[in-house]
Amino acid sequence: MDEAGVAADINALVVGMIGMFFLTLVIVLFVVVYQRKLLRQERKHKQAEEAHQLELLQATIESQEVERDRIGRELHDGVGVMLSTTRLYVRYWQEEDEEGKVIASQKIDQLLGDTVESVRRVSADLRPVVLETLGLAEAIADLAHKLEETGELKVNVNTAYDYRLAQQDELNIYRVVQELLTNTIRHAKATEAALEMSSLPHRFFLSYQDNGRGLPENGDTPKGLGLKNMESRINALNGHFTIESPSRGGIQVTIDINKR
Repeated sequence: MDEAGVAADINALVVGMIGMFFLTLVIVLFVVVYQRKLLRQERKHKQAEEAHQLELLQATIESQEVERDRIGRELHDGVGVMLSTTRLYVRYWQEEDEEGKVIASQKIDQLLGDTVESVRRVSADLRPVVLETLGLAEAIADLAHKLEETGELKVNVNTAYDYRLAQQDELNIYRVVQELLTNTIRHAKATEAALEMSSLPHRFFLSYQDNGRGLPENGDTPKGLGLKNMESRINALNGHFTIESPSRGGIQVTIDINKR
């Protein structure tokens, strides 16, 4: 081979090596840029998840404060006033004649009865008696029955609750169902609702739907305090809470929990 041929081969080899170098450089740069993009997306996703969890925590705290305020007002405006009035009648009883004592005694008895009833109502709000004595399925059925008696909403309940959750977990589920039914009546303007609940040894499932207005047409999920509080309760149980509007209208809520 002459010198010209050798030089041509060397030039071709050099050009090839330079081409391979630039191709490798491009690939490395692409991988670096792609990895950085993935890291940015992962950080954004993590930040969004942390913000969402913080939002749920704040909603839970706010909901607890609202509940404490409500109970405080109930005790102050109801029980407190009745006890103060009873005290006045006791003083009145001490100063009156026999006829006055009879009247005062009747008033005292009535006020104490009303006070006991108010305390029972507050206690039932804190921890429903039916839930403690009979369990979640019966408590939900009782709640649905009471709503149907008002004539505002027809509720169809179907349960296969063979494996019970822990007592505190049952209370959380009960509160979520309460909130769902309340939203259905107050905001969705629905006339019918259906609830299905089932449980396996390691899993709990609940499905809820109504025939109300459904979610907004733009597809956004409303993030009111009630919804955030429900989602927070389910997240605390290691569960998933989803809400959507089926094509037939209304809302469809699904709760899926892996038992602890």
